[in-house]
Amino acid sequence: MKIAGQHTSSFHPFFDPLIDGQQLSWGKKVSIAVALGAAYLLLQYYSLSDKMDYFTHCCWILGTIISTAVLALYISAEIFRRTLVTIYQLESGAATCERIIHDWLSNRFYLIAGFSFATTNTTVGHVLGVPAEFYETPIALSSIYIGMFAAGFAAGMGILGIIAIILLYLRFAPNLLHALDPLSPDGTGGIKKLGDTLWFFCALTWLVGVLVSIYMFRVQWTNMHTDFVQMVFLFWISLPYLFAVSIVLIPGLAVRRHVSYYKRYKVRQLKREKAKLYSAYKKFDAMEDDALISEKKELKERLIRIQDELDRLKLMRNSHLDR
Repeated sequence: MKIAGQHTSSFHPFFDPLIDGQQLSWGKKVSIAVALGAAYLLLQYYSLSDKMDYFTHCCWILGTIISTAVLALYISAEIFRRTLVTIYQLESGAATCERIIHDWLSNRFYLIAGFSFATTNTTVGHVLGVPAEFYETPIALSSIYIGMFAAGFAAGMGILGIIAIILLYLRFAPNLLHALDPLSPDGTGGIKKLGDTLWFFCALTWLVGVLVSIYMFRVQWTNMHTDFVQMVFLFWISLPYLFAVSIVLIPGLAVRRHVSYYKRYKVRQLKREKAKLYSAYKKFDAMEDDALISEKKELKERLIRIQDELDRLKLMRNSHLDR
């Protein structure tokens, strides 16, 4: 995987590959996501002797989590590609993007993150206590563990993506001093798209978190009588929301710090320039030579432009956290 071309990025992990130079259609992506969730649902449904247990323990929600998490991966990959293009254009190069993709978003790391979090998620489910109904047959018990593993695998790759995005923004933030445009109509120096992207990632993570919360509260876990298990339960429910907040807050604070510094520096610079121009303009006031009228007019226009830029800097938001 690498950044390709002058204005496009080529980020295609194994779950979203290029086939004959073409991306998978959204119809195929949705079909894959739905099929993975449906495969678990069917396996779990037919493995239970009492079908009511399927609904009592909300197996359908676990299937929905699997499908939603996979679809969120596809959506996030597409939005991330657009983010790379924006950062590439702001940086006039792709050094930051290339480092993050090479160091963090290789297929190897995606697989490691997926397997690691899937194993952890399955272990947490075991610690919480799988309901006794799933122990009736080996297939039923295996199915619930397969479902937890699959959901954890998709979530683990998503978490790796969140960490990589945070690191990307932290590395890119210092370069904003050379990329911001106070005259940009978006009111954030030309980086509004980047902030909107973070809010979108936050919303996706929050959605998965809501589904996880519903599932975990509805399942009748058997080991919830111990304090340790209750702490694990609360931590595991809060984890998606912690990541959702982090992907907005951590980059936002970094961007705000650098943009604030840029604005202070730029204001001082413009005020010095304004003072020099104003002094030159006052000298013209004392002169009555008609030949200097055009030059005086040009000075006045430059003073107006500087004041306009100062006003825009005052109104410019420091980051996507400022609303």
